[in-house]
Amino acid sequence: MSATTNNYIGYKALVSYLSEQRNWSYRGFLDYSQDTIVNSLISDSSLTLAKWQSIDAAWYNRFFDNAKELLEPNTFITIITEHLQRKKELQIFWQKVIKECEEKNQKCKKNQETTTKEYENKNQEIIKKHKKKEKENQVEEYEKENLMPVVTSFPKKTSKDQSAMITTVTSLSKEIIEQNLTVASLPKKTVKTSVENFSNTLQSNKLINFCYDIFHKLENNPYAYLFYKYNEKDIIDKAIKHPMDLFTVNSKLENDQYTNLEEFENDIRLIFRNCYTYNDAKSEVYCSGEALESVFNKKWNKKLIFQTRRKGELKRARDNDADTDNSFTKFQKKQNQILEKYENNVNHHVINDTLPIIASAYENLVIDNIMPFIEILKTFLSTRSQMSLSSANVSMLQAIVESLLPLKYRIPELSLVMDGKKPKGSGRFGYLDIFILKGTGDNYISLELKYISLVGLIRNQNTKFGANELENLDKILEKENEEFLLKRPYTYWSKEHKTTNQTTIGEVLNNGIDQLKSYINIISKGKAVDYSSSGVYDERIKITKSDSNILKGYVILVIGFRRILWRPVEEVISNYTYIKV
Repeated sequence: MSATTNNYIGYKALVSYLSEQRNWSYRGFLDYSQDTIVNSLISDSSLTLAKWQSIDAAWYNRFFDNAKELLEPNTFITIITEHLQRKKELQIFWQKVIKECEEKNQKCKKNQETTTKEYENKNQEIIKKHKKKEKENQVEEYEKENLMPVVTSFPKKTSKDQSAMITTVTSLSKEIIEQNLTVASLPKKTVKTSVENFSNTLQSNKLINFCYDIFHKLENNPYAYLFYKYNEKDIIDKAIKHPMDLFTVNSKLENDQYTNLEEFENDIRLIFRNCYTYNDAKSEVYCSGEALESVFNKKWNKKLIFQTRRKGELKRARDNDADTDNSFTKFQKKQNQILEKYENNVNHHVINDTLPIIASAYENLVIDNIMPFIEILKTFLSTRSQMSLSSANVSMLQAIVESLLPLKYRIPELSLVMDGKKPKGSGRFGYLDIFILKGTGDNYISLELKYISLVGLIRNQNTKFGANELENLDKILEKENEEFLLKRPYTYWSKEHKTTNQTTIGEVLNNGIDQLKSYINIISKGKAVDYSSSGVYDERIKITKSDSNILKGYVILVIGFRRILWRPVEEVISNYTYIKV
């Protein structure tokens, strides 16, 4: 089929992509039209599934021919460069598509095919299960090397040659198959080692795809072009000490240079730190960086929560099955059930093991980067029932924030003696909502939490609002202009004065800032000798003299479940070290 004709499945999808998108990308088009491409390959006999390169060439020519009339010369060059530099990534994409096509073709031919030998039946069943998984070619490689010793005399084959491999193996005698291909005949120790190797390979594949998915989300964003390739000429009179860009991140992904998620995250966040350090706060680049970082945080947190839950399930499956004689078979079966469960429920956010999320929030916070923490807080608030909007309060917020920080480094409600000369109940004591120890970070962090109840934003308190009305108000406030939002009147009940007081959201925020400043100043004085002095008066923390340390703080104000405002306060230098007892 000619790439220039319009008589092919997927032409309309291609035209639609070019018409709707601004930031054109061949890789972006493939993601956009994956289902259509699969259907076209099933019905198009002119394209062979044996070589992914031929399929890629056909679709690349189609994309190129339809786009060339719309592209600027520079964009033309970018698309060509992208295609040349992403061979490995494209191979992964096309192999995944090929697996899906083969699966659908097998279903169509299922009633016509007859199986003559037991080995072929077993292997076809394994192939069907693993075709639902990402990077299946690695799993099949494992089977050939560890479970099929008789095949090792043949050249290694990738998933694209799987059909040919099966045909060759089935020609072997039944006696050889029974002698060499029975999993149960393997020693128990060998099976346990094989399961561990299989798990490590699978986790490595998941890591790559996890990072690629997030990278594509950033790359296809309209703001991404400003951060794609670092050019020294673009930075006048400034030398970036540790430059980083999306092009470099992609190259490291291509060359398998990331060994864990933290390395990938650090490079992405380095891009944003450089953006904020070397650009004016009101510049286009600075604002674009903020917008792009917000996209990254949302995608990162959502996938990290899902990945954490799924990882915990898979680990329990391995632990339960690894010591049995047929451990590989049981592990394989349980693993498939778990993955299918979560693939069909991608919005499942129930969390049993939140340690990676907690670590990510904490580590960014102590290096003075609050954005990831705010995004994670938004994610957790979004999981709460809208029915609880009317009863939500600052105690709820305190509990959630505490759950997002490591127990080892958080001290809630830090007790302070503000002014030992004042009588009790008149400002003598104060309680900082959360004090965060720096651990391996750079700063001690103080958090002052404020919560604005939606009920308190309703002027006429005699009017009853149900959950639906409060949810609608919550959605309105989520996108409301901040200047107007801060002027909204807010009514609350004062326990101290036992009366209803009226203020504004802005005043609540400003009062929180003043309150936090005074708390940090008191903390910088070290330990209070007794109630008549000023300082920290809390047995949970040990304070000793040391070189200078930095105390920083943030006021976090949450409105409903969808809107969060935060403000930093001026840092204070302290000559003390703070350690949790």
